[in-house]
Amino acid sequence: MNASPSIASRVPQFLLAAFILLSPLFRSGKIPLAALLLELLAVAGFLALWWGSERRRVLGRLEVFLLAALAVFPLLQLLPLPGLSRVDLPGQAAYFLAQQAAAVDQGAVTLSIIARETLSGWLILLVPIAVYLLTRATSVRSLQNLVTLMLVVATLQAVLGLMQFGSSPSPMFYLGIELPSTGNAVGTYTSRNNFAGFLYLSLMLSLALFMATLGRQTLTQQGRSLRERMQYYATADGHRAFSYGVIALLLLLAIIFTRSRTGIVLTLVGVLLVSAAFSRRIGGGNTFGRTGVIVSLAVGLAIAIGLGTVLERFTVSDPLSNGRWIIFDGVFEGMGQFFPLGAGTGTFQQTFARFQDLSQADYLINRAHNSYLEWIYNGGIVAVALILGFLALYFMRWFTLWKRGDWGEFRYIQVGAGLGLLLMLLHEAVDYNLFVPANMVYFAFLAGLYLHPYREPTPPKQRTKRAGESSAALSEQALRKVTLLPQASEPEKNPFMD
Repeated sequence: MNASPSIASRVPQFLLAAFILLSPLFRSGKIPLAALLLELLAVAGFLALWWGSERRRVLGRLEVFLLAALAVFPLLQLLPLPGLSRVDLPGQAAYFLAQQAAAVDQGAVTLSIIARETLSGWLILLVPIAVYLLTRATSVRSLQNLVTLMLVVATLQAVLGLMQFGSSPSPMFYLGIELPSTGNAVGTYTSRNNFAGFLYLSLMLSLALFMATLGRQTLTQQGRSLRERMQYYATADGHRAFSYGVIALLLLLAIIFTRSRTGIVLTLVGVLLVSAAFSRRIGGGNTFGRTGVIVSLAVGLAIAIGLGTVLERFTVSDPLSNGRWIIFDGVFEGMGQFFPLGAGTGTFQQTFARFQDLSQADYLINRAHNSYLEWIYNGGIVAVALILGFLALYFMRWFTLWKRGDWGEFRYIQVGAGLGLLLMLLHEAVDYNLFVPANMVYFAFLAGLYLHPYREPTPPKQRTKRAGESSAALSEQALRKVTLLPQASEPEKNPFMD
C-alpha cells in the first residue's frame, strides 16, 4: 500500500531525468521526431503535476502570472477574429494580397499570420514550462542527483566534442550531422554556438560544486591543522571535489574547441564571476582564509587571460556574424510593420523574407540571431512585457538568494545556476540558444534550481540545562567529563567486621 505514493512522488524526478538525458541526443531536439518526444514528455509532466497536486511547490504570484501568460498568449494568437480581415491587422495586408493573388485559402483571420506555425511554436513552448514546474516540484536531494546527471551528460558531450576536434577533417564522430566544415566541437548539436551554450551552463554548476566541496568544513571540523586538511583530499568528499574540478577542466577545454567566439567570451566572464562570488566561501565558509581568496581570484584572472589569448588565435568567424547588424535592420523594420500585435509565435522564418537584405540573398535567415528581437517581432508588445517581467523576476531573486553566513551545498548550486542563466541571457543578444529545444530544457532546469525556495538547514542546538537541575550539578558533571575524574562511591565494607 505504501509503494504507490512512493512511486508517484518520484515521477517528477524520473521525468526530469528523461528530459536531461534525451533532449540533446537527437540533433539537440531540432528534428521533428525529437521535438515530438520532448512535447510528449511535457504532457506527461503536466499530468504528473496535476495528479500529485498536493506536492506542488508554492509559486510566487509573479511566477504564476508570467508562466500563465507565456502559455496562453500563443493560443490567443490562434483565436479567430470575426468581422475583421487581414487588411485590418498591422503588417498583414501584403501577405493577404499575395495569398489572394495565388488563390491560397486564407482560413480564419487570426493574430498570427500562419496559424500552423504558431501552433507548432506553442507545443514546443510547453517543454520549458513543464521542465520548470517539475523542477519546482522536486525535492532538494533529488535535484542534487539530477544536477549530477546533467554534469555526466555534459562530460560525455565534451568528450565527444574533443574527439570530433581531434579527428578532423574526418567526419566519423559527427554522427551524420551535416556541417559546413569539420574541425569544431559540436557534440550532438548542429551549431557550435548552441553547444558552447550548453557547456557553459554545465561549467557554472561544476565550478560552484567544486567551490562548495573544496576542503569543506563541518561545525565539528573548525580549526583543523594543515595536516588534517590535507588528509581531507583522501576522503570521499575530497574525491568529489577533485571530480568536480576535472569535470570543469574538461568542459572548459570543450568550450575552447567549439571555436565559438561568443561562447569563449562568456566563459571568460563566467570564470571571473565564479571567482568573485565564491572566493570568500570556499568549502562552505572561508576555509582557506585570505590565502584562499587571493589564490581563487588569481586563478580566475589567469584563466580569463588565457581564454583571451585563445579568443584571438583560435576562434573562427561565422559567415553571418559580420552581417548580424544587417539582419537586425530587417528585424527592426518587420517589428515596426507588425507592432503592436506581432507576426505570430513561430512565424519568423516564413515572414522575414520580405525584410531580408539583398546582400544576404544566398542565405536562409531562419533566426534573427537575437532572441529578444525575434520574440518582439513575433509577439509585439506582449512579448516586451513578458521579457521585462522575467528579467525582473531573475534580478529580484538575487536579493533573497545571497545570504550571509555559511551556505549549504544546494545554495552553491543555486548561485552557479544563476550565473549560468546570466551568461545565456547575455548570449541571446547575438544568438538563439532559447530556440533550441535542448538548451530550452537546460535553461528551464537551471531557472527552476535558481528560483527554488531552498532554506539553509538549521544547525543542531547545544544541550541546555533541564528544569530542576542545579547549575552546580551541571558544572560538576562538565568538570568530570573534561578531567575524567572518577565518580564518588560509597566506602567498601570489611567482611570480617560484620
